[in-house]
Amino acid sequence: MKQRQAAQGFTLLELIVALALASLVALVGASALSGMLDFRQRSMTRSETRADLQAAERILRHEWAGRGLAVSSDGQSLEFDTLHPVGAEGITSLPLARVRLACETLASDQLELLHYTSTLPEPTPNNAPAKATPWRNPQVLATGLQTCSFSFLTLERQADDKPTPRWITRWDAKAPPPQLMRLALSHPGADMPPVVYRASSKDSKEGKP
Repeated sequence: MKQRQAAQGFTLLELIVALALASLVALVGASALSGMLDFRQRSMTRSETRADLQAAERILRHEWAGRGLAVSSDGQSLEFDTLHPVGAEGITSLPLARVRLACETLASDQLELLHYTSTLPEPTPNNAPAKATPWRNPQVLATGLQTCSFSFLTLERQADDKPTPRWITRWDAKAPPPQLMRLALSHPGADMPPVVYRASSKDSKEGKP
């Protein structure tokens, strides 16, 4: 009877092999689970980043559609007056505001796009220059960017007096406002192709030289 019970048991070697196989299966399973969680986290981060870039694009499109005649830029920042300001709480009821978008460098050498607004008073009877109020606390539209820049389409006269379109990064506030503006944003997790904005047809006609 005792010999039969011993024959039905496991030897020490068999137990060691079984434990080794179980550990290997557990290791493979843990590795697969970790990979799935990491992939899910990267997908969520990519989706959130893409949503932030699209939200920034929508805000700039809305404000640029109602931009005024005063536009200035150095390629890394853009200032203009708009009839359609968007604040941190959404679309505001301000009749006219000045907007500043700035690509600023973080400590990690990455960039972030900041959005400032400033209220403009109503025009005075004697058409005196309107002074804007101080900039409000900036709203971060996008962060962790690799590329952030503004450019504008202009027509340059060649030697044969034929106008040639060219994108430039600087725009003087004293010059007539550009009809087309381009925003370039890129992020390690989600790139967005450069987007071209056009002001409303009425403003574009007023801004033609």
